Amino acid sequence: MLSIVHQLVSIPAIYDLSQKLAGGNISQAILRQELSSLPKTGSALDVGGGTGLMRFLLPANWEYTCLDNDPQKLSGFQKNFPSEKTIQASATKIPNPNNTYDLCILSAVSHHLQSSELDCALKEISRVLRPNGQLLFLDALFNPDNVAGKILWALDRGAFPRALNDLRRHLENDFVITRSKTWKALHEYALLFCRKKPS
Repeated sequence: MLSIVHQLVSIPAIYDLSQKLAGGNISQAILRQELSSLPKTGSALDVGGGTGLMRFLLPANWEYTCLDNDPQKLSGFQKNFPSEKTIQASATKIPNPNNTYDLCILSAVSHHLQSSELDCALKEISRVLRPNGQLLFLDALFNPDNVAGKILWALDRGAFPRALNDLRRHLENDFVITRSKTWKALHEYALLFCRKKPS
């Protein structure tokens, strides 16, 4: 039964709907406000970007690239944004040169990665960010006392949900956390803005 749910959610339109039902509308409203101070132009890499839902939240003049290892999700993204760039690759091996992007996004990805994979992905993100670049990190949090969250985690393909302190420890290996925000919408969520550490 669970495998059928996972197969259905891999369909781009159903994936997008599932994100909304899990609190995505609330999260998008918060993100839109938090991203309103971005400059009018820049370059962004959405790591594990799926169907590119984050594209709607960035200024129109930004150069946006959606990186994902799932060709089906990238196909869904390209239907909505035929002129935008896609990269089919793993978050742990980003095929871009150093110092390429002003902003990297890692949204709803960390719970799919083992600790060693998450550390590797964060190092790769730091590498491709420009010296003053930012990481926008967003994911649901593990809280055993949140009943709705426990149900959603049981349905999720991601096997590595983490508490906020654990996520901070991973991020602080390569980044300085400059601001953070948490909220609840079925899941509990954390949004952290980070600057890459000077090399």
